[in-house]
Formats: sequence, C-alpha cells, structure tokens
Amino acid sequence: MRRLVIVALSALMSVNAFALFSETEPNNTRATADAVLSGNIAPWSNIGLLNLTRNDSDFFQISLRAGDRLTAITFPILDDGATPDTVMALFDASGNTALVFNDNFGIGRGSALVYTAATTGIYFLAITGFRPGGDQSDISYYENASHTQSGPYILTVGVVPEPASMLALGVGLAGLAGLRRRNRK
Repeated sequence: MRRLVIVALSALMSVNAFALFSETEPNNTRATADAVLSGNIAPWSNIGLLNLTRNDSDFFQISLRAGDRLTAITFPILDDGATPDTVMALFDASGNTALVFNDNFGIGRGSALVYTAATTGIYFLAITGFRPGGDQSDISYYENASHTQSGPYILTVGVVPEPASMLALGVGLAGLAGLRRRNRK
C-alpha cells in the first residue's frame, strides 16, 4: 500500500513542470502566434525569458479544455521591474474582444491573468507594451501595437485541470488501492 501511495504521489507531482520556452519572431498576431505552449495536457507550467521591442507584440497559442484554469504572469526585468511595461490579454480563436486582460497587477509594471476556460479550444495569449489610449480589451491594441516599450521580461504560464478531473483521478487511485488490498487477502 505504501508503495502505491508513493507511486501515486510521484505521478501527481511529475506534471510537465517548468519547461523553458522562447519565442520565434514574427509572432505579432494570432495568425503568426507561437505554438510553444499549445498541445500540453493539464496540469502543466512553463516559463520563458522573452524580449519586447518597440511596436512589438508576442502572441502564444494555448490549448485549453473546458474547466482548465490558466494563470499567466509577466515580470519585467529592467529598472527594478518597471521596464518593459507590459499589457496582456487572452483571446479565443475568433473573438476580437479579450476574454480577460490586465495592465498592472500591483507589483511593478507586469501583468497577470487568471481565466477558467468555458469551452474546449484554442486560445491566444497576447502581450504588448503599454501605450496611453486605445482599448486594451480589443485585438487591435495587440495586433497593431504602437508603443515605445522595450526590454526583456519573464513570462510564466500554468494550467491546472478542472476540479472534477482531479477528483476522478483521486477516486481512481483509491479504487486501485482497494483492488490491491482485496487481492492481498
């Protein structure tokens, strides 16, 4: 029984933990988005050291299942976390209005998003530099970026499955433990 518990805990903890990713330019629109974050099965998390240049945007394609919870955070590196000042939004495959967006999350000038997917599909994480004016919830703010921000930033992205999936996994592990116990008798 002890061995089964150790194997089960090891399986839960051995998710796709912190794979390092980068970007491939151009990735300034949904059509040219990097797919480096797509195709992962929750739970997973990745971290990337990326670079923003004047009038640049970074788009990343992400596959989410209904109920998956996405967390994404940018951490500017220069000037004690003040540069580049990022703005981040999440779009679905066809919408022009962000499902969720954020300018400053309270620590420096990074951005943070938390979103629970309503439907299974392809989503797009968009990151650009802050500029005054414009509608940060509109795709044109990101695809037609016009800003002076530049510098390196860190992007962390994590996705956890819906609670029901985790509950099903737990019930399945408990069932395996019960079968093993019954077979020992």
